[in-house]
Amino acid sequence: MEEEEKNNNEVASPTEQNIESTTEQQPQLPVKITSESKIIVYFKNAGGAQPLKQKKFKIQANVSFQNVIDKLRGQLKLKSNESLFLFINQVFQPSPDEILGELYKCFSHNEQLIINYSLQMAWG
Repeated sequence: MEEEEKNNNEVASPTEQNIESTTEQQPQLPVKITSESKIIVYFKNAGGAQPLKQKKFKIQANVSFQNVIDKLRGQLKLKSNESLFLFINQVFQPSPDEILGELYKCFSHNEQLIINYSLQMAWG
């Protein structure tokens, strides 16, 4: 009986507490995007592409990814014959006709959409 009381009064070691707290899942809130919403897009350069002076932009959710490509080409002052490769989170290369808001719903991280860009094929 004393042993049972002893077990009930024991406190978990700090290591056990850390394991418990890190394994708990935090509920994910659904992302609500309307056609009037603006999304924070963060551009990261790679593969020899010059970095942008301003890396974060607010872009309307209802535009196509082609619109983002065109704006980035303008920011980088690229000629029409120069290649530009864009990836979301270094993994996914969206189709130009995809809607930015849908990409945000699927791939956003810390309330922003990270788009990596390169002048040569760097991922994939």
